[in-house]
Amino acid sequence: MKIWKIAGVLSFCMLAGCGNLSAADEQQLKDGLQDASQQLGSAVEQAGEAWDKAQAEIEAEMAKINWAEKIFLEENSDGKPVRVVKNDGTTVEDMDAFLEAIQVSDWTKVDALPADVTESGTFALRQNATIKLGETVSNTDYKIAQMTVYKEGYVTLEILDGMTKYLDILIPKENFVAVYQVPEDVAAYLQDCAA
Repeated sequence: MKIWKIAGVLSFCMLAGCGNLSAADEQQLKDGLQDASQQLGSAVEQAGEAWDKAQAEIEAEMAKINWAEKIFLEENSDGKPVRVVKNDGTTVEDMDAFLEAIQVSDWTKVDALPADVTESGTFALRQNATIKLGETVSNTDYKIAQMTVYKEGYVTLEILDGMTKYLDILIPKENFVAVYQVPEDVAAYLQDCAA
């Protein structure tokens, strides 16, 4: 409340001219400005602490998301199936066979990709946009994620703008990358598919 009083006095001084302030009034104005500055600094510090706490809570919640199941199982069940596009631009034709072969529920989420892995292929994961009012079919699709396969039995999923639109403004981008260790037969299947 004191900040607003100071702002009012300053506004008045700017409009009416304050060249004739007494020494006591000038000191009171200086003290008020210093007090307002300290209050503002304290408020900014509290806001920063609240933001840091919120960021930590968001990151903890994001770590719980199983992106592989979300993309391959949940997204496919909502009537907008995910299409898997190989590096050469061709689309995996039999998605049911693909989903059965990759055994997503057997993937183990790990904290980080080991340093000595070798990339063996990538897939673009695409999905049709939500049908808008007046449309019967969506003519737009989005690349929602990129899946990278590694020879050592790891897979990374990088979730892209199709699913994170505007979220990455608030949530650091690294929270949208998941690393999985996959069974040997899944790794071999994905490597064959990517080739």
